Amino acid sequence: MAAILSDVHTWLAFHLDYVVGELFNLHDLVVKPIEIMNSSVTKELLFRHFTGKTSAIQKQLIDEWASVKANEELYYSWLEEHETMHPEYAADLERAITRYHNFLKRNKNGASNETPENTPGKDETTWRRFLFTAVAASISLVMLFLGLRSSQVWKYRTLSTGYGQTRTFHLSDGSSVTLNANSALKIPRWGFGKTNRSVFLEGEAAFSVTHTLTNQKFIVQTAKQFEIEVLGTEFTVFSRERGARVALNKGKVQINLHRGGGTRKMIMKPGDLITLDKENQVKKKSSLQPDTHAGWQSHRYVFDQTSLQEIIYILQENHGMIVEVNDKNLLSLTVTGTLTADSADHILELIETVLGLRITKGDQQILISQNNQ
Repeated sequence: MAAILSDVHTWLAFHLDYVVGELFNLHDLVVKPIEIMNSSVTKELLFRHFTGKTSAIQKQLIDEWASVKANEELYYSWLEEHETMHPEYAADLERAITRYHNFLKRNKNGASNETPENTPGKDETTWRRFLFTAVAASISLVMLFLGLRSSQVWKYRTLSTGYGQTRTFHLSDGSSVTLNANSALKIPRWGFGKTNRSVFLEGEAAFSVTHTLTNQKFIVQTAKQFEIEVLGTEFTVFSRERGARVALNKGKVQINLHRGGGTRKMIMKPGDLITLDKENQVKKKSSLQPDTHAGWQSHRYVFDQTSLQEIIYILQENHGMIVEVNDKNLLSLTVTGTLTADSADHILELIETVLGLRITKGDQQILISQNNQ
């Protein structure tokens, strides 16, 4: 029994110490603002930090040093070296529990031969329950913090919208962004506006970027292998699975298109519209009314020979609707005009009245068909 408790106690002490350390690290990350200091962090100091032997001030110093992008790679390199030199203790918990169950069976079978003094008392039973409850709780906490460490949740905060929703956010650098429905913008939790102004967009957004005294660039990254690089301007970005587009209203931006191991740079001036299809084939043209591409901010849609297929995309991407047509030839029908639509029903009404089609609503989907069917 002593050997069993020794195994479990050693495992518990190690991992509880690890969890407590992680809690303090998380507290430092969340509560303390990051201000880069001109100080030196050595490998020896980091190794002491990895073993929990640094003070609160030293921890803050290391966090601030590691938040600098130039130091991040070195930090993880030293961390990997330390973990290689000091592998974690792995207790054989399964073997210990098996031995414990065997012990219980032996005592149960020979209970009649035991004296009351040899029978586990109430205090010992309570201690055992507490011990194994603590073990289970520590496992959960360790798994939680390992999961957080391996993800990017603690590095970025996400601004998002649901279907049928648009929202405007004011960023800490003075810029603002309006997200269209079903969109998300990832922003660094620390250093944004100080060490960088780089964000990641999924969906559609309109940006109004503030120029800084240091001429710091504002970069919008996307999953479509292109990014927008600006100093101060107003523009809209659309980036979804079916393609992407950038429309410039004011100022000047540079598009960096990454293809085939290289980068193609394209300068945009006000009124320019750049589109990319699903295969990232790029087209550039000029628009006399670039603000029409941001009309969705006021729920206004400007249709110019817009096909039914494009309107269906709006219903799917912005409102989460499942739309089907019983005749593929209907997808080429077009609409021209301006529509103010506060909901998906207004768009469906447009399809019915302007195109003369029939809308059938089901539990999960919309069916569009000829009116005589």
